[in-house]
Amino acid sequence: MGANIFSAFAQLAVHMPNGYFGGADEVTEWGQLYAMVLLGSTLLALWGYGRNHPRVVWLVGLTCSLSIGVFMAALAVSPIIPAGAMIWNLVVLAWTLFPLRLSGPRSRATVGMEQRESRLDRWSRKNGAGVRHLLWVSLILNVGVVGFELSGQDFVVIATMAFALVVSALTAPAVGTMVRERRLWTLLILVPLFLMAFFLGSPQVLLLLLGLYQFAMLFVLSAREPIFNDVLDYFYEYPALLVLTTFATLTAIGTLLLSLPAASATGVPVSPIDALFTATSASCITGLIVLDTPEAFTFFGHVVILVLFQMGGIGILVLSTFATLLLGSRLGMRAERALEEVLDLPGSQSAYSLAKFIVGSTLAIEGLGAAGLTVVYMRHGYLFDEALWMGVFHAVSAFCHAGFALQSDSLMMFQDDPLALTIFSVLVTLGSVGFLVLAVAWQWLRGERRKVNVQARLIGIGTVALILAGMVLFFVCEWNGVLADMSWRERFFNALMQSVTLRSSGFNSVDTTILSPATQWFMIFFMFIGGAPGSTAGGIKLTTLVVLLFAVRGIASGTPRVVLFRREIPQEIVYRSAGITVISLVLGFTLLFLLLLTQSIPFDMLAFEAASALGTVGLSVGATSQLNDIGKLLIVLVIFIGRVGPLALALVLGRGQPSRLSYPEARIMVG
Repeated sequence: MGANIFSAFAQLAVHMPNGYFGGADEVTEWGQLYAMVLLGSTLLALWGYGRNHPRVVWLVGLTCSLSIGVFMAALAVSPIIPAGAMIWNLVVLAWTLFPLRLSGPRSRATVGMEQRESRLDRWSRKNGAGVRHLLWVSLILNVGVVGFELSGQDFVVIATMAFALVVSALTAPAVGTMVRERRLWTLLILVPLFLMAFFLGSPQVLLLLLGLYQFAMLFVLSAREPIFNDVLDYFYEYPALLVLTTFATLTAIGTLLLSLPAASATGVPVSPIDALFTATSASCITGLIVLDTPEAFTFFGHVVILVLFQMGGIGILVLSTFATLLLGSRLGMRAERALEEVLDLPGSQSAYSLAKFIVGSTLAIEGLGAAGLTVVYMRHGYLFDEALWMGVFHAVSAFCHAGFALQSDSLMMFQDDPLALTIFSVLVTLGSVGFLVLAVAWQWLRGERRKVNVQARLIGIGTVALILAGMVLFFVCEWNGVLADMSWRERFFNALMQSVTLRSSGFNSVDTTILSPATQWFMIFFMFIGGAPGSTAGGIKLTTLVVLLFAVRGIASGTPRVVLFRREIPQEIVYRSAGITVISLVLGFTLLFLLLLTQSIPFDMLAFEAASALGTVGLSVGATSQLNDIGKLLIVLVIFIGRVGPLALALVLGRGQPSRLSYPEARIMVG
């Protein structure tokens, strides 16, 4: 059924102007005949399955073979959609002709578990497979109609809406069971359905809201399958692989969505490489762009980018932990251990508390920032609804250090607006200090005067020192440069903004393409450092630099120990800091070498872009837009490694067990 429905709608998206399917969003006589055949086949198959008719297998096989042959000719002119239809029909054909019997005889233990399971589990075991399949089909159709803009024929929208409503109605027993079990989080799942009452005149918005509800139900039903927990347990055993996989999945989904015609302002899909670059930059909260974000993407594309850097900023593992707690459950032992390692905490209780604080504080800070920026944009002539959207987008972008802006010149329109620059600076700074420091600050605000730990004190002092140092250097280097025509007040706030943005936010309130060479080089160093661990910032992290500097100080003083605030730092932390720094340097120099080898761009510009990509900062001096496809792919790879690498590397280095073997010492000459 799913393959037939997808094939019927796919022929509308295939662009064959001189073929039997015609142009995209066009229904030919052959297309109508093909759709009628699929409809008849679906009805006969349902009747046959209901009566357990033995010949239904041949009907399904013939229909899938017909669809494979029909779409094979369309591969030459529109490869993506026909390939998807062919793969789906091939899977159904193989599953029909060679079915896999996964369930064995039921043991007493299995029967006992079934007797103890909840009503929702029993419903899911009985109806879950079929409903999940229909939910997948409906979601794909929604993406096709909204994403590929298959709205030229009214019946397409009506049919898709009707099918989505029918499939959503099939989940009503599960929702009713959740309500009877007094699961309060059910209200969150139903929010999209409540919002539909406000958008009855917009079919595309209704389909999107139905899609959100169906996605939530698909997650709830899938989470009750044993294989779901088995896969999660495997990834929880290897947190570094979990981090790598989640960011890769987020990037892949973002690339697919940004490749849709609905995401492109011109109606023509952006190239796969540009979609991949933008999705990677957003999910890895970098901000480097090869397309002008406000001009190249539609509102749908902007929403996709916003979701990508919001999820990339908070972290998928933290979001899943918060969702688990919201569902009234707890993680397994492996999941708790993975969460402890990712957040670098001593116990699961602290990890649970911090996960809730991370989500809560993020939404609170972004909400306050959005309110302030809404006022700012209204002062600059925007209407309330436009100002609200701009405020939300830029508040999330600033706190998550994404660096994406809906103005082509980033924040240059706010050069003479101290309020706007202050709000952006505060949001970026709060995002760069890390959630542990924010938690300590929140405790102090609540009157809980606990002793501040070493990491919080180190990050607080180090962040202030770096911001002040960056301001002074920017004043010195650009006093007669980009700051020359500004007043004293404007110079102060723009220097503050540019110093703060080096924590890896990627915004610029001045023209970075005319910065002096001295400014570019000190900015490269600051971008390499980044922000604090456990924050949305990139780089090797502030604490890594401080540990190495104090290690050098200890060696120079003849006491090879690292002591901070009268506390000795373990030797393994020193080794981990050295490892992260050396690997980051090697990666940066390798990227610069490959860019120099493949691009005809000056050395200083490529060095700046390489540091910006490695530190996931997003500042650019204009070289990114000049890159060829090889250069774009190199930057994408380094952005991904720059975001995932330091965290994954720290997890890998932190899991090693000390060896009990010891060897004789041998002295070598160094330095």
